[in-house]
Amino acid sequence: MSTQIIPKLFDYACNILLANKGIRYVGILDKMGNLIFEKEQKNLKLSISDNKSRSLYIKSVLSILFEKDFDNEIGLLKYNVSHRTKINMITIPIFDHVIIITVEPNENCDPIANSTILLFEKILKK
Repeated sequence: MSTQIIPKLFDYACNILLANKGIRYVGILDKMGNLIFEKEQKNLKLSISDNKSRSLYIKSVLSILFEKDFDNEIGLLKYNVSHRTKINMITIPIFDHVIIITVEPNENCDPIANSTILLFEKILKK
């Protein structure tokens, strides 16, 4: 897949997800924890400093990698959800990427995670 097509596909997928106003932010990380694409609801910012967001991205990728160590014993990891008082955070491993989605705390994370998986599997199909 052309490297010029990837950002357009990420933008397309993020626009679909952000049509749900309960989703605040979508970030796409490479396997090293580098942010390669992000999009947020208009007028909403991820309220974490750049330094802390970098730590959060690396932690998210490492957490996914550690959990995938158990795939053979307890099944493939679909996604993780972290429930916090201000937001919920969903992390999803997809091929060589990790998708981070922040949502309002009252949102049901399961349908968001499952629809995200279907969407990104379709656009990142190898």
